[in-house]
Amino acid sequence: MNADIPNELFWLTLSAIWTAMLWMPYAYVRIRKIGWVRVFIDPLPGDDPFDQDWAHRAYRAHMNAVETLIPFAAVTFAVVASGQTNAITATAAAVFFWSKVLHTPVYILKIPALRLLTFMAGLGATLVMAAELLF
Repeated sequence: MNADIPNELFWLTLSAIWTAMLWMPYAYVRIRKIGWVRVFIDPLPGDDPFDQDWAHRAYRAHMNAVETLIPFAAVTFAVVASGQTNAITATAAAVFFWSKVLHTPVYILKIPALRLLTFMAGLGATLVMAAELLF
């Protein structure tokens, strides 16, 4: 870890990288289905791009990561900009990252109870970060 950046930004950066890579599993399925050329010319030719359930769940895991990264990033930037970083915010940032890493395979493998727990851990990390900023 780079000692020159706050822990919160380190974990936010890893979360962004993770989220940015999550298109690969379902893109692989799409490429196998219609081929490289059609993916670039007409990626959605009218048929269901996710005829495999796990690929659709991979897509939804990616969308969930995008949707949760936005508020987490906003709160993290606010905490860092205001100089209110501390051990709690650093831990919350790490929890957010690891919750997203765990959420992805749990979502793809369709494990409902763990899916909810990993989602709630990420949400909780965001709310803890916000509470440290506001209170």
